Amino acid sequence: MLEVNQNKFLLALAKAEMTTTDLENKSKVGRTTISKIMNGSTKIKPAIVGKLAKALNVDVEQIVDFK
Repeated sequence: MLEVNQNKFLLALAKAEMTTTDLENKSKVGRTTISKIMNGSTKIKPAIVGKLAKALNVDVEQIVDFK
């Protein structure tokens, strides 16, 4: 599991000028998962993080924290 940084994720979403619905449609990741990230429940499977990063047009490293 990767730890998504909520602030970095929201910043990437804003820079992409996307709504959560846009992100859901483009990434094919469910609204529940996107909502969990936005609300701070950040442990997400790598494949999902990859889909979200691709949809946001950012590198995975730009939305996760490494510890």
